[in-house]
Amino acid sequence: MLKILILAAGIISSLYGVTVLSILGTGGIFNFFYLGLGLFMIAVGAAWKTKAARERRWQKVFLILAGLCAGVFIAVEAAIIACSFRTPPADADYVILLGTQIRTDGPSVDYRARLMSAYEYLTDNPGSILVATGGQGENEPVSEAEGAREFLVARGIQEERILLEDRSRNTVQNIRNAYALLTERGEDPSECSVVIVSASYHLLRASFIAENTGFSDIGTKGSTGLPVLMPHFYTREFFALVKDGAAALLDR
Repeated sequence: MLKILILAAGIISSLYGVTVLSILGTGGIFNFFYLGLGLFMIAVGAAWKTKAARERRWQKVFLILAGLCAGVFIAVEAAIIACSFRTPPADADYVILLGTQIRTDGPSVDYRARLMSAYEYLTDNPGSILVATGGQGENEPVSEAEGAREFLVARGIQEERILLEDRSRNTVQNIRNAYALLTERGEDPSECSVVIVSASYHLLRASFIAENTGFSDIGTKGSTGLPVLMPHFYTREFFALVKDGAAALLDR
């Protein structure tokens, strides 16, 4: 039975990996994660000897390691998911929008969802000012920040309510540059209330980075892109959170 479960899990993971690659393409190395995991599990399942499973040391080691990894993964994912359900506080001084891909035909599905989430908050809280973050990648027609401004102004958000941070390349730079931008405006960012808008799976890591940057009054508002890609993104976020957490500890 265990052999069958491992093989079945491997097949499902491989099929999901192919789905991810068909949607996101081969541009990112993590896009191959589920396909690679599935092929690995299929190889393990094929080598599994059911009659002597308890007598084979490698199988016991595999089960122990798999159990430990699953436990850590579930604990971290529970925290990531819990953060995605937080209700943002009203009337924040600033809304920090974390950018993502702009295409020639406009924002990606993920970015459009983030932009609509920011639009909803700005509409409900007319005193809040948006900091749109994100530079211009090699395959992007404009910076992610500029794309956000165009999108929101076209829907009625006043241009003077939108500040641009258009040099960053990742989440750490998004938030650090936003902090510097507020400082340049004469603000003390540690005294400002902020709401970070990003994909739901991204909020815990973004909050962690913001706190380590110097923000103290932090709220979050999430968005959801293509449902089929959510397992992929939530899994990727686990590794990104571990990486950023380790980097923060080393910086201390």
